[in-house]
Amino acid sequence: MPIINTLEIYEDLKSQFKEEEARTLTKALEKSLEEYQKKQESFLATKDDIVKLREEVKDDITKLREEVKGDIAKLREEVKGDIAKLREEVKGDIVEKRKTILINSG
Repeated sequence: MPIINTLEIYEDLKSQFKEEEARTLTKALEKSLEEYQKKQESFLATKDDIVKLREEVKDDITKLREEVKGDIAKLREEVKGDIAKLREEVKGDIVEKRKTILINSG
């Protein structure tokens, strides 16, 4: 669909130029406008482009969600391990302190 009505432009030009010149100018203008319109359309997204992008984004979000779940599970296990180690260290420290107290008080 043309951006402007070139027939009207042709009629206006015909009053100021010879008919052949007006036709040539109008054709050149029409060609230029069509090229401009094609360039502009190449920047626009079609419905298919949007649907495809939506699916890609959904897939990316799903992958990211799974990665984050995996990372959280891994961190949870690391923290559990760290807590277990600390618990054992504290138990050992408590036993040592009790021994020291018993030795010093006895």
